Amino acid sequence: MSLHGISPKPRLRASLGRLVILIVAGGALMVLVPGTLAASVPMTRIKIDTVPDQYMPANVTMREPVSMQEFHFEVNTETKRARVFVGYTYPDELINDGEDDNGGPAPTVKQIPGLNYDAAAHEVVYEANGRRTVCADVLPHKGLFGRHLKIKNTGTCTVTAEDVKHAEDDGWAIQRFRAIDTYFEVR
Repeated sequence: MSLHGISPKPRLRASLGRLVILIVAGGALMVLVPGTLAASVPMTRIKIDTVPDQYMPANVTMREPVSMQEFHFEVNTETKRARVFVGYTYPDELINDGEDDNGGPAPTVKQIPGLNYDAAAHEVVYEANGRRTVCADVLPHKGLFGRHLKIKNTGTCTVTAEDVKHAEDDGWAIQRFRAIDTYFEVR
């Protein structure tokens, strides 16, 4: 049997067609993935606090793991200041709440340089490096107990928590412990 009558061109064309599709798809993936990853990485990250990763209620002899429960912004309309409130919780908090004289893990309340209340625009804003980011909208609200401000996060400024191993030199030895580090992040 002779190979002179068989044309390799249709197979070659099909292989080249698949190769071109793979190259185009790979190029598109390379363009999309870095953009997607860049959008999820915070542009600004500021450490707010380090808090113990365990809590012992007053009525229990066992330590409970601590986690971040929530965060929100608070404003002072008179001084045009804003701050971040971070609340923490532990698994049995609802069970121990009435009997826990310690009141649960202490919250973090922190003023962050660059975080302000813009009364004219009714916004909590973070300003740094020539950029202005709106973190929350501040709306007047008339409720059952009178007028107050309703602060709604925009999602561009968040607070995250990480359980981290720490090592501190006390002047004699290195003390190692775990704690929760909280961060203010601007995207």
